[in-house]
Amino acid sequence: MELMAVLVIIGILFGIIFTGASYLFSAQEDKKAKAEIETIALALKQFKSEYGDFPFASQSETEEQRGKILFMSLSGWLDGNGDEIEKELRGNSFLPADSFTLGENDGNDIQPYTLTGDQLLGDIGENDEIFMIDPWETAYVYEYPRSDGHNGYLLFSKGPDKDSSSFTSELTSTPEKQSVDEDNIPASEPGKW
Repeated sequence: MELMAVLVIIGILFGIIFTGASYLFSAQEDKKAKAEIETIALALKQFKSEYGDFPFASQSETEEQRGKILFMSLSGWLDGNGDEIEKELRGNSFLPADSFTLGENDGNDIQPYTLTGDQLLGDIGENDEIFMIDPWETAYVYEYPRSDGHNGYLLFSKGPDKDSSSFTSELTSTPEKQSVDEDNIPASEPGKW
């Protein structure tokens, strides 16, 4: 009987520890995504200051293609028009070194990706879909100009459920927030709720 009581107490303690650890890991991922979005937003401001506008990545491209444009622009490899800058003329990156996890498409999945030495020097091919990914291994959503009619750029993480609403035409009023948008980071996107 005493042994059974000890096992029950140990089981309860493990349950509490597991629940607390899950919450801490989830909170840590949210904080990481928020910090990365703030860093990207700062880099976008610096890019606009340098080139006069944000990197152009329209709704007609896939999320991964827009993510690649964002990454390459903020890394100093593309200019304000989206044209590749010659290696000798490239300035510094707007992004802090080693502050983001990169990903690439692998069929229907996104896999973490490490740049090769040549790619670090800017030799990323047109077919290389390399982009920044959030803690849930999904491309950060970036769009400029916004197809929903809001000013500025669209930038957010879809969060743990890897899903969000999308708006492909101009909104005339604020839409109703859907359940898939509850975990988006920041919570105000994509609909400016």
